Amino acid sequence: MAGRRALITGGAGGIGLACARRLLAEGAQVVLLDKSADTLPSAAGAAPVACDVTDPGAVAAAVERAAGLLNGPADVLVNSAGVYKITPLLDLTPREWDDVLAVNLRGTFLAGRAVAAALIAAGQPGAIVNISSTAGLVADAAEPSAHYNASKAGVLALTRQMAAEWAPYGIRANAVCPGVIDTPMLRMMDDPETGAAYLRTGVPQGRLGSAEEVAAAIVFLASDDASYLTGAAVPVDGGITAI
Repeated sequence: MAGRRALITGGAGGIGLACARRLLAEGAQVVLLDKSADTLPSAAGAAPVACDVTDPGAVAAAVERAAGLLNGPADVLVNSAGVYKITPLLDLTPREWDDVLAVNLRGTFLAGRAVAAALIAAGQPGAIVNISSTAGLVADAAEPSAHYNASKAGVLALTRQMAAEWAPYGIRANAVCPGVIDTPMLRMMDDPETGAAYLRTGVPQGRLGSAEEVAAAIVFLASDDASYLTGAAVPVDGGITAI
């Protein structure tokens, strides 16, 4: 990834931060976006930029600022900003629905559009990797999160459309679908007994995945090794969607 210019939304922790570290280790320049610059780790070796991904003006300004920091438009975008909530459908309010879709789906659209527009204007190719989820592929009555599931299914449809429309400009778009990954967002929902039972019965590999394992798949998709791969959804889930 030497010479590549990467922009990562939701870069303060979890999968986004793991991607930043992997990209930096492989020689890329990296800018991290998160809602508050105070939450971005200055020691990561990446430039921090505060940005609310639900705000079109803020996203456009952040992408432009990132281009200045990177000495050119970002040619790798990792859309990792996301929120996760559990609420049964009958209790789900329109406000809760809108809040989750605003970050997970609208934010992915806004960042992807801004980065693609900058690349097309510069006549440069690039790669976009969007973070979906196995929740965008399968449902689970024991984990009611319709707004999250719908947002992540939307990310998959959006990724395919990005791939179809932007291929003529040399821009590839793919998605990863993480399963049960050991991140701060997962630990907020931690129920050790239920979690252990799920790993035994629901995950063929019988363990949590790591943010670094997801980052490895993301960096592959962003690299030239995946040059003929676009519009794909890659589960990184220990086999959850295989059963």
